[in-house]
Amino acid sequence: MRRVELSALTGIRFYAALVVFLYHVPQLIPGMNGLSEGWLVFNSGDVGVAFFFVLSGFVLTYNYADVFGEGLSAASYKRFIWDRLTKIYPVHVLTLLIVVPIAIYSPQLPLDWRALPFHLALLQCFWPSPAPAFSDYLNRPSWSISCEWFFYLLAPMAMFFALGNRRRWVPVVVTVGFASGLGLFLWHGQSETGRLYFVSRFAPSRFVEFLAGVFLARVFLRSSGQRLAALSSPAQAAGIVLIISGAMYEPYAAWPLLGGGLLYTPGSVLLILGLAYGHGVFAAHLSRPVLKRLGTASFSLYLIHQPLIRFVRGVCLFFGWAVHSWPVFGAVLVLMFVVAQTAAFLICYWYEIPLQKRLRSVDMSQFRGHSRER
Repeated sequence: MRRVELSALTGIRFYAALVVFLYHVPQLIPGMNGLSEGWLVFNSGDVGVAFFFVLSGFVLTYNYADVFGEGLSAASYKRFIWDRLTKIYPVHVLTLLIVVPIAIYSPQLPLDWRALPFHLALLQCFWPSPAPAFSDYLNRPSWSISCEWFFYLLAPMAMFFALGNRRRWVPVVVTVGFASGLGLFLWHGQSETGRLYFVSRFAPSRFVEFLAGVFLARVFLRSSGQRLAALSSPAQAAGIVLIISGAMYEPYAAWPLLGGGLLYTPGSVLLILGLAYGHGVFAAHLSRPVLKRLGTASFSLYLIHQPLIRFVRGVCLFFGWAVHSWPVFGAVLVLMFVVAQTAAFLICYWYEIPLQKRLRSVDMSQFRGHSRER
């Protein structure tokens, strides 16, 4: 049975993608980085990614609890993987094709062609070494999509264990064991660059955020609605405060917290739980039709914005242009957003969704109705 759509969680996707966009524009357009230095709103890209990881675990568990809560089957697993692949892969391939010529002519980072097959297969963050830095090439935001692909491969098992009363501690024990082993490994003999890669880009290390979303969905699905619904607005407020506090503290955090999502997981959990109940002014704002459309297109925005910014950067470097004032900073920021958001709408509604529907309709008889539009 199809569950009720949690509209506020669709709308919040737009703001999570916007945070990443606001981080990348000043980082790439010449001159903007100097002006944005010290401004939290332009230096918090990690927040959006960490939030997406927790949200992904929550939404998938919310939608697939009936499928994987009681058991696993080859057919349901295959259907799940196909649904997730048809969600992320078409836009990933399109943006990869767009960014390849940009990367070839990039003067700052010559393309390492060994990275191309890893990006094509979404395996750049499965690589258990900081060198070669495959995730730094081509469409860099796709590193988080590589992590998501890792999550999807394990998600049915994680849901099966997390949703069972007697087996729910299995994924927690395994995750804690992995984290402890990784911590010991990184503590001895790893450079600062190696530590940063393993805590921020290595897909298994980021699984804890996804797993937090899985257990959050268990709480949401099994709790008394009235009791927790009354805490919807306070949970949203507390979540936002914790996320902002984490972003402010990150420059001073110890290395296990740098670049990863542990700082933002508590706030993300509270914010998602509060929004899931749909109460309060913020949830009402996020549930508006325009935010729903923006949230639906957020995946396309997330993947297309950096190739477009890199193209503009190349033009600026070629002509020797740079931003030196706040009025120009604001004009460039708005113009880049309009271009990126327009491209995201076109990709989402003319390419991503139609192709996704077409691919998901293939051989549906094998799966007996387990597919849902997500």
